[in-house]
Amino acid sequence: MNYKYRLRSFAVNSVRRLFGWIILKFCHAKIEPYKPKHKAFIVIGNHADGMDPGYELIALKRYIRFVISDHLARNNFTEMFLKKVAGVIVKHREKPTAELNQQVIASIKQGIPVSIYAEGAMTPNGETGFFSPRTGQLIKDSGAALITFKLTGGYLHAPKWAKKLRKGPVHGKVVREYSPQEIAQMTVEEVNEAIAKDIYHNDYVYQKEHRNEYKGKRLAEYVERILYMCPECKQVGTLHSNGNHLKCDCGYNVELKYDGFFHDTGTGLHFGTILDWDKWQKAEWKKRVLNSTDELIFEEGHQIVSTVIKHRKKLLSNDAKIKLHKDRFVIELAENSSITIPHKDIKLVLNVSIEALIIICPDYYLYIQSQRPRAAAKYVAAWRYLIGKDYK
Repeated sequence: MNYKYRLRSFAVNSVRRLFGWIILKFCHAKIEPYKPKHKAFIVIGNHADGMDPGYELIALKRYIRFVISDHLARNNFTEMFLKKVAGVIVKHREKPTAELNQQVIASIKQGIPVSIYAEGAMTPNGETGFFSPRTGQLIKDSGAALITFKLTGGYLHAPKWAKKLRKGPVHGKVVREYSPQEIAQMTVEEVNEAIAKDIYHNDYVYQKEHRNEYKGKRLAEYVERILYMCPECKQVGTLHSNGNHLKCDCGYNVELKYDGFFHDTGTGLHFGTILDWDKWQKAEWKKRVLNSTDELIFEEGHQIVSTVIKHRKKLLSNDAKIKLHKDRFVIELAENSSITIPHKDIKLVLNVSIEALIIICPDYYLYIQSQRPRAAAKYVAAWRYLIGKDYK
C-alpha cells in the first residue's frame, strides 16, 4: 500500500506541478494555498467548474483521492487508468451508496485524503445545489478532519451547459478545517449545516458586486441545455441558441453578454440571470406536470439510447423518441419496438454531463443522450414531481 501511495502521490503531484501554472494562467484563477493541519481529511467543495479538482490540488499541495461519477470512467481503459494511476474512487450509479462510503472510509484509515463533491454534479445555474444529508453521517463515520473549499467565478468562467470557456477571474480558497474532535462533538445535522454554510455560493450575487467580465465567443450557445421553457409563450422545447442570443419560436429574444447577464433586444426581459429563469421554469413545469389532464405530458425525438448493465454500455438506438406520461416513461426505439418503465419501478432519474439523462432501474440503467441540445433536467424534475418529491 505504501508503494502504491507513493507512486500515485508522485504521479499526481508531478501533474500538478507541470500543469498547475497553466491552469492558473489560462483559467485566470487565483488559488490561495493552504497547509492542512491533519494528515487524513475529507474535502467538500462547491462544484462550479470542471477544473475544480485541479484548484483543490493547487491549494492543498497534497495527493488526494477524488470521488468521480462512473460516466467519467465509461470504458475499461479509462477506469483502469484513473483507478491505478490517479487512485480515484468511482461512484457506480447502480451500486448502493454504502459501498462507496466504505471505500472512502478505507482510504481515510490508510491516511489518504479524499475529495467529494457533495452536490454530485456541477451547478447548472450558478448557485450551489442540494446535497444529500447523508454526507454529514459519512464525515462523522470516517473519523477524519473536514476541509471545506469554495470557488467563486467558476460558473461564469465555465458554465456547465456551455462548450466553450470564458476568460474571466476565478478565485478558490479553503473556508475552514474542522478537526476530528470538533466533528465528533457535532451532530449530523450540524455537520451538514456547516458544510452548506461554508460552500454555498451564488455567482450572480457575487457578480453584481464585482462586475467582472467573462469574455468569449458564442456566449449563449447550448444554454437550452438548462433553459427549456420560454417565459413569453410558456412553451417547452422551443428555445434555440445562436451566438450570443437565445431565441424562442414565438419571437422572444435575449442576448447574453460579457457580464454573464441576459440583456433586452427589444422583446422584453423577463429574467436577467439563468438562475432566476431556471427557478421560474421549475415552478411552472411543476404546475404543468401535476395539473396535466393528458396522459402524455411531453415527448421528444432524436434521442440516443443505451443500456448500462454491470458498467457495460450497449447502444439500443441512435434515433429514438422519449415520451413522458403521468405514470411511466416510454422509449420508442424503432417501429414496433419500445421500452416502458413505470415511474414506481424506477430507483432514480438524474442528468449527467448536462445533456445526458439516466433512468436507473433495479438491474440496469438507461443512458439517454440527444442529437440536439435539450434539457435533460426537465425529465428529472417531472419524475420527482410525479412520485411526490421536490426538485431543487
